[in-house]
Amino acid sequence: MKKILWIFSSALLLSAAIFTTGCGDDTTVDDLSPIVSISAGPTPSTVVEGAGTIVYVTVSATKGTKALQSLSFFEGATNIPLDDITVDGITPASDVHAILSPTDAMTFEIGIKVNAAAGTATYTISVKDEGGLSDEAPFEVIVTAPETPLSMTLVGATINLWNQAGPVGFGGIDLDNGNSTGSSDALAELRDMGIDSLAGSGDNWRRRIGGVGGTSVRFAGNGSVEFGNVASKEAIVSIYDNASDLLPASTYTSGNIDVWGNFKVSDTVNEGDAFVVYKSSNNTYYLVVVNTITETTTLADNTDKYNVSIKY
Repeated sequence: MKKILWIFSSALLLSAAIFTTGCGDDTTVDDLSPIVSISAGPTPSTVVEGAGTIVYVTVSATKGTKALQSLSFFEGATNIPLDDITVDGITPASDVHAILSPTDAMTFEIGIKVNAAAGTATYTISVKDEGGLSDEAPFEVIVTAPETPLSMTLVGATINLWNQAGPVGFGGIDLDNGNSTGSSDALAELRDMGIDSLAGSGDNWRRRIGGVGGTSVRFAGNGSVEFGNVASKEAIVSIYDNASDLLPASTYTSGNIDVWGNFKVSDTVNEGDAFVVYKSSNNTYYLVVVNTITETTTLADNTDKYNVSIKY
């Protein structure tokens, strides 16, 4: 009986094997999609809102199963107007740019005029093949708010801040026009800190400065600000934000300046020093760069001065 069962089960296994190997393979292979990528760019990656800057990217694509056929261009989910696109320097004839000769691979330089509002603008390049399959490559451009032109640039030999201990009415400076004022004049935004009367020599100018009437003064470094390259109010605000607050006079142990207590004063001023002065009453930031320093050593002369350049 066991032998009969064994023969019967073996016959079933053999018939199953024959049935399995006798059927064809019905599995279908799906077409592969194309592959697209941004191989260079965007250049530039940051633009100013409203400037109409053209940003360039290099797009590389390879086919999947079928040849590449067309390109499409989007800002967000919206087709980009034709006048705002170039493909290898040529404006396409339609929102879908046909690849003239369907190909296995391609590299194009795409130019897009950025008209987006301030923020992050997302652009997408889509590639479609002859079978209708597609792939897309996005990239982002940072769009900054328009910068505000400067109101004034003051340069020249007459733009000076004088030693406070010198001639009356010259120890401060009105940064709005570059005129000398008294060190506590209501028109002044910056003042000199005068002399060390205990020094006992002709070389007793403290060569320190401070704010007037509640202005906030920050030190932006020596030689670190290229005056000629500062072209907007926002640029001056950025310099201020990254500058260092002046310290209370009481923290200094030289020049007899500690008698000013908590009043904030600069360290010894040098040629090339840059300061930003903020005046809250008119919400204005003034960039002040020290060009030259004239220092006398004659006791009681006190005609020392800083020649400065001003922008705001």
